[in-house]
Amino acid sequence: MQKDLVDKIRGVLYGQAIGDALGLGAEFLTKTQVSQFYTDGLTDYDQIIQDGHRSRWEKGEWTDDTDQMLCIFNSILDKKTVDVRDIAKNLYTWANNGGRGIGNTIYAVLSSEDFLKDPHKVSLQVWEKSGKMLAANGGVMRTCVLGVWDYYDLEKVRANAENACKITHYDPRCIGSCVAVSTAIALLLQGETNFDTLMRKVNAATLPYDARIKEYLDLALAAPRIEDLDLNQKDAIGYTLKALAVGFWALKNTDFEQGVIKIINEGGDADTNGAVAGALLGAKYGFEAIPLRWTDKLKGKESLEAKIQQLIKILDHSTTANQPKNDKTTPTQESFWQKLLNKVKF
Repeated sequence: MQKDLVDKIRGVLYGQAIGDALGLGAEFLTKTQVSQFYTDGLTDYDQIIQDGHRSRWEKGEWTDDTDQMLCIFNSILDKKTVDVRDIAKNLYTWANNGGRGIGNTIYAVLSSEDFLKDPHKVSLQVWEKSGKMLAANGGVMRTCVLGVWDYYDLEKVRANAENACKITHYDPRCIGSCVAVSTAIALLLQGETNFDTLMRKVNAATLPYDARIKEYLDLALAAPRIEDLDLNQKDAIGYTLKALAVGFWALKNTDFEQGVIKIINEGGDADTNGAVAGALLGAKYGFEAIPLRWTDKLKGKESLEAKIQQLIKILDHSTTANQPKNDKTTPTQESFWQKLLNKVKF
């Protein structure tokens, strides 16, 4: 596997974990509170205040966002495929062994006695019971590894992201958010460098889900300042499309370090916003662009690195067997994507 590709894969997974771990320091704070607690800005783990919420984690330790990503990651390493019931089992085991930071939507789904038998059915029932209003960011925060797995096949990436999201989050806005982030990561790993082309394909991939997804993507790309996304908006900080928008805003406007810092210092659901943006920026700039002070002090980095190296070995074998020699998509995939691209209006 090429060195640049390995660097980007590591960038995705470390980027998620680091954005999550540093973002904890500003999670659930307003921007005003962030500036009060961190007068010169939050830029390092050792600054993180130790209140009742944050003291549950060590400084430099990731939270439930990355824990749940690892539930997917571990399943992929074990099963060599995206196995919905196995991922559900991992999530259930994690939740019943502490589950620090578990969100309300995920808790409601995992609490059903039928969850392990048919997670998609239970997730649908919880969503319908809410009046089809639940669109939290608990799906998109854990999706980055699905942009890495099968990255050479965009249709597989889309299907994997959808199936993994629906284990707990059935709203089409949640599903489309996961598809958008995973597709963007896959394209960056494929070597896509034209941002407009990347966004056309991301918009095409999300088109079947919900029109509001494109509205938030458009907002992210049009916003000149991070403040325009209002990330600490009252009663909307955990909205999936907020996390989606901030990730793509960063992808367009910043490098890795400044992107993560700008985003988490806005407050709101800062660890999730940091995780999503960190994964996307990691896919664009690679592991080598991440500051050493963040990677060196990341708790659990040895375990994460071991998993990444195992994944790279698996991918190296699978891409050799499956990746087209002269194009990024097979003829079937090209037809699928061309049909969607033709429907996207700019």
